[in-house]
Amino acid sequence: METGARGVPVIAWGPADRMRSAWLHGCDDYLREPWGPEELALRAQAVLARTARRFSFLWGDLGLDGGALRTPGGEVSLTRHEEIVLATLLRARGTPVPRAALSYALTGKEGSARSRAIDMQISGIRQKVGRAVPDSLPFIVCVRGQGYMVR
Repeated sequence: METGARGVPVIAWGPADRMRSAWLHGCDDYLREPWGPEELALRAQAVLARTARRFSFLWGDLGLDGGALRTPGGEVSLTRHEEIVLATLLRARGTPVPRAALSYALTGKEGSARSRAIDMQISGIRQKVGRAVPDSLPFIVCVRGQGYMVR
């Protein structure tokens, strides 16, 4: 399933006459006004369930289910922040995701350019996958000036 421009699922909302435009611009779901919090929560769960959570690499399959990262070498527990960052990167596999987009996915707002929070999450993910799959190549790479990318 294709997700929004930055690899993050997008749920748009507004009047019915804007629905077509929203779908054409890549939203994953559209809420027609009026809508309530319960409907948003149910639709968000459905969008996340439709998003692919199994990925293949040369060294084997990687599955992401909640805080559990399943690898050929066993299961690894991720923090909620690591899970959000990794899921965002996996959905945009092959495309660099800017740090600002990862920060937004993590906190709902753009982080400071000086913040190392995203770098710390990436480091934690790399260490955990490296321990579970020792012969894996680095699968999260830094693309200078563009962000992080899963190959």
